[in-house]
Amino acid sequence: MPELVVFPGPRLPKDGAQPPWRGGLVGCGALSAATLLRVQAERQALDLPPRDELAGELAAWQGAFRVPLTGGWRATWPWRWLGGVNGYLAARNLPLRARGLWGVRRGPALEVHLERLFAQGLPVVGLEFSPRQQHYGVLRAYQPGGELRAVLNATGEPLELSPRLGLGGVFWVEPAP
Repeated sequence: MPELVVFPGPRLPKDGAQPPWRGGLVGCGALSAATLLRVQAERQALDLPPRDELAGELAAWQGAFRVPLTGGWRATWPWRWLGGVNGYLAARNLPLRARGLWGVRRGPALEVHLERLFAQGLPVVGLEFSPRQQHYGVLRAYQPGGELRAVLNATGEPLELSPRLGLGGVFWVEPAP
C-alpha cells in the first residue's frame, strides 16, 4: 500500500466546526471554499471577511440548500461550488479563480492534479459523494493509487475522492491568469 502524500504547507487553522447560518449550519461546501479563499487572501494581501462570515456569503452564492431530516445541515452541488466561488470572486473583482475536477471515474486524473497542487503548496478541497458520505473538506494528505483515499485536515477522517458511485473530486483556488 502506497504511503500518504502529506500537504507540504502549514496545517490550515480552523477548517472544521461549521458556523450557524440562516437557521442551520453554513455547510461544508461554503466552509471549505472560505478556508481556501482565506489562504489566498493572506498570501496576496487581499481584504476578505473572516472565515465564518465569508462562509455565509459563499453559501448564498453557492446555492447551499438545507437537506431534509438532518436538523439543518446544508449541501452544495459540485457545479455550484465552482460557479458560486467564481461568481463571488468576479463580483468583487478579486484576482483569483476556483477550479475543480469531479465526476465519473476520475481517479487517475484526480491524482495527477493532487500531485501538482500539493507540489505548488496549494491547499485542496476534496469531495466524496457516496452512500457512505457526502462531504467537502480540506485535505491534509492523500494516498496515491487505487481508490484515491484522502485524510481531512479538520478531523483526520478518511475521504474517498474517487468512490465507486463515481461522483467525487478535488477543488482549489488559484491566482487568476
